[in-house]
Amino acid sequence: MEKNFLKIAGNIHLSYYIEAADILGLKYEILVHGLMAKFSIENKHWYIINTVTPLVPTPSTTICKRKNLTHLVLEKHGIATPKQEILTCEIDAIKFFNNHKDIVIKPTQQLGGKGVSILPQNEQQVLNAFKNAFETSHAPSDSKKVIGEEFIHGENYRFLTLGEKVIGIVRRKAAHVVGDGQSTIRELIEKENERRKKNIMLPIVIDNEVTLKLQREDMNLDFIPQKDQEVILRYNCNLTTGGTTEECANQVHDYYKQLAIKAVKAVGSEFGGVDIIAKDITKPEKCAVNEINYNPGLRLHYKVDKGEQVKVAVPIMEYIRDKYLNS
Repeated sequence: MEKNFLKIAGNIHLSYYIEAADILGLKYEILVHGLMAKFSIENKHWYIINTVTPLVPTPSTTICKRKNLTHLVLEKHGIATPKQEILTCEIDAIKFFNNHKDIVIKPTQQLGGKGVSILPQNEQQVLNAFKNAFETSHAPSDSKKVIGEEFIHGENYRFLTLGEKVIGIVRRKAAHVVGDGQSTIRELIEKENERRKKNIMLPIVIDNEVTLKLQREDMNLDFIPQKDQEVILRYNCNLTTGGTTEECANQVHDYYKQLAIKAVKAVGSEFGGVDIIAKDITKPEKCAVNEINYNPGLRLHYKVDKGEQVKVAVPIMEYIRDKYLNS
């Protein structure tokens, strides 16, 4: 009988590591259901808490948590990143918008894309975005800041980097629906959410960003797209807001793989999820490292909409095992 690793772990992220341990013959024990597990081999042991592994040192965690520090470190290492400024007040936000036009406003610390506003179109939207970013920041209340960032046009890719290798690459696509010629966008979202629920994925949320994105395309939730017409609902690519992924490792030029490895090393880590924005991933050209995730969730490599599922937890657990056995 096939094991139900999700039921055993109680957490989708942790379940991938439990499955990998089972494949590799490692001992494991769930210490807190849905949160923490202990893994062991011979007289060595380690813990994984949700998505957090022992591969990322504390300074690297802090650098990646604070987007302004990530930007600073990457810039010091000559790695292209979007132009960025700390916005201390609403006036700063308006100035940044007037200087750059295509911008992103986000908290210095956030998870899953919360508090991020992409391409505000006027000063009122910029003010709303600043307020949203400030209120949703995970930073302590006495050090809350907001970041203004240049919006880089291109497709979004996640590179899962481990040591000297990239073990998984997916193209991340924002929440979208495909028309059937009969259903409204609202109805198409409902159908898509039914599919996502079956795959244990969070739903597409209809919020202000979706409304604004549709308005920019002269649509609304009651609009009926033509058959096979694709409607992008937001700019944010996170799975938590309805995004999808496509495994695409065989399309990616080595230039981008080496860039991802260099970025993770720059922040002092040996494991991380690097978000790269590029127009054409098949050849070297202008691109930008948008973010480094110190505790990357693995679901986007397992729950791909196109391409082959890559069980990335296996090489991660092999790496940790060998690191502990050789220590």
